[in-house]
Amino acid sequence: MPEPRPSLPGGRVPLVGPAPIGLHLSGPSPARPVTAHKPGDPADLGPLQETDAEARPGRHSARESLRARLADLTGGLGVRLRSATRAAKTRLSRILAPIAGPLRPPPDAPATRVATARARRRRRRAVLAAITVTGLVAALAFAARPPTQPPLTRGTAPVAAPSEQAPGGQAPNNQAPNNQAPNNQAPNEQAPSGQPSSDQAPRDQTPATGDPVAPGGPLLDVDLAPLPGALSLTALGTRDWRHWGGAGADSFHRKASGTGEIQDPGGERLEHNAGACDLRWTDGTPTARQDGTRAGVFQRGAGKSFTLGVAGSGDLRTVRLFVGTFSAGARLDLSLSSGGDPAVREVALAAGDRFYQYVIRFRAAPGERLLIRWHALTVTGGQNDGVALQAITVS
Repeated sequence: MPEPRPSLPGGRVPLVGPAPIGLHLSGPSPARPVTAHKPGDPADLGPLQETDAEARPGRHSARESLRARLADLTGGLGVRLRSATRAAKTRLSRILAPIAGPLRPPPDAPATRVATARARRRRRRAVLAAITVTGLVAALAFAARPPTQPPLTRGTAPVAAPSEQAPGGQAPNNQAPNNQAPNNQAPNEQAPSGQPSSDQAPRDQTPATGDPVAPGGPLLDVDLAPLPGALSLTALGTRDWRHWGGAGADSFHRKASGTGEIQDPGGERLEHNAGACDLRWTDGTPTARQDGTRAGVFQRGAGKSFTLGVAGSGDLRTVRLFVGTFSAGARLDLSLSSGGDPAVREVALAAGDRFYQYVIRFRAAPGERLLIRWHALTVTGGQNDGVALQAITVS
């Protein structure tokens, strides 16, 4: 049996042989005096605490195997390496997140509620995007369609009007006067307050009742044109024109070199100076030149009328009739002496002075005539209520 080793004070076992490198021997702990304590005082455990302290091993009592020493030396280095690796992964993920986006689970990973919701949102966005693109394509296709032209009717047929005076007092038929706008355009000057709208006929007008005819045959059509502040009878009446009033109820002026196509049977008339536009001419007789007059003639009372005629020649003619009403309702009756359906325009009863320009297109055989009748239907009851007549032109 080996010899028992002597024990040191405090229960320590003495070392035999040289001390390991890095370890330092410590001497025995000095004895601590024992003080007396009262019974029940926590300090009564002093001797026991002192014994436990003396029984704890010192620093030289650590494990001395090579494996344990290497584990002690490399343990802190491993912890530092793991901490550095985690920090590097965190920084790398923060750098690559804006570029690569959030990491997605592998395709074979089990589906989760969050992944299912994300897939549903992606499908919904795809459907909405497809619907939006389809709607945009349909809208562009609809906007790119060529506009359809409305068919021309007798009520919307354009009316040719002369414009500028040609040398010798004549103007081409396809031009309009300087101060007169074509039928489908607004004039430069404003119409008087009593004049109806220039873009469309008044609501109390009735459409023409004439039927369409073959080209070259009889034709009758009428439209309401805007009435400007001034116009030239010389420019509008390239073939003939006539103006009433200005020098008495029975006076009139006509084109000096006119064809005489305009026929006026005359009758009882009164003179007025309440016209809505200034009428001018430079080729008249008995007054050769007029720079602007609003004179005309009128008849008082319901049932009174003016009757005119224009001779036909087989060619298309354009007649412009300038008439008015003084607090009366009136009607314009147009017909061809050769027969056929008439064309009618009617103006409802209204107080005040109103003036109109009717553009009539007709074609009649030589020897036939265009018959015009402008008569009062009703009046409001004033002394001078009735219908008025100012001028007529033929081109």
